[in-house]
Amino acid sequence: MAEGSAAIGRTVRAGMAGWAPGLRTCWAALVAGAVLGLLPRVAGLALFGLPLELAATTVAYGALYRHAFDGPAGFKGLRWGAVEWRLLAVQVLVTVILTVVMAVLAVLVGAVVVGVAKSNAPRLDITSVDAWRAALGGPGALAASLPPLLSMAIMIWLFLRLSLAPAATVDLGRVQVLSAFGRTRGAVLVLAASGAVLAAPAVILVVLVGYLRAIAGFPEGALVPELVSVALVFFYLLPVWTAALVDVYRVQPAPPPGTFRT
Repeated sequence: MAEGSAAIGRTVRAGMAGWAPGLRTCWAALVAGAVLGLLPRVAGLALFGLPLELAATTVAYGALYRHAFDGPAGFKGLRWGAVEWRLLAVQVLVTVILTVVMAVLAVLVGAVVVGVAKSNAPRLDITSVDAWRAALGGPGALAASLPPLLSMAIMIWLFLRLSLAPAATVDLGRVQVLSAFGRTRGAVLVLAASGAVLAAPAVILVVLVGYLRAIAGFPEGALVPELVSVALVFFYLLPVWTAALVDVYRVQPAPPPGTFRT
């Protein structure tokens, strides 16, 4: 426990220590990423939401990872080159992997929930919300709630196991996704706890902004809350999370070439 706590403390400190240098060195890229990330929310470009989000995070991550590994600086991090193309490929591949796993888990969860409901109510009317509520209540409630929670845990675990892929990609100069899987062996709890600690200030601020919006009567989709959320992502969460991941990447032993360690 002491070793794990020390590792969490080290990772959190590394994330916070990398915040100011990341902002100072990469502010132009972070501004560009924030603008791209804001466009789908305020400019009626929801149809292009996913491509714009990928481009936004790639611009920001490219600057932050190039800064961490002493790559080409660009103008205050603003640059699109080989690093960004590789990081874009990593993000697409990770998104595909997570989507496929999520789809499989959704099918499994749906089958379990239907099975529980049918066992409690053999003549279940699948078109009735009240019938579903009754079938999944009582003794079946716990059995029906466990698969979604387990699926969520699996998705978080998989996301964290793949979280060092961008750092490995930039460091090694070639796309690394499953080949970087072994880098996070034994580090999932450290990453999860460190991520929760680093994200806590942003979560508190989001809750506070939501509370103030409710008091002030801001309509849904108001510009100020959107600006706050985008600013938090690009000017706090991405810099501290990137710095934390780079620190973990440098500490974790590299898996043998050509292996896939779980």
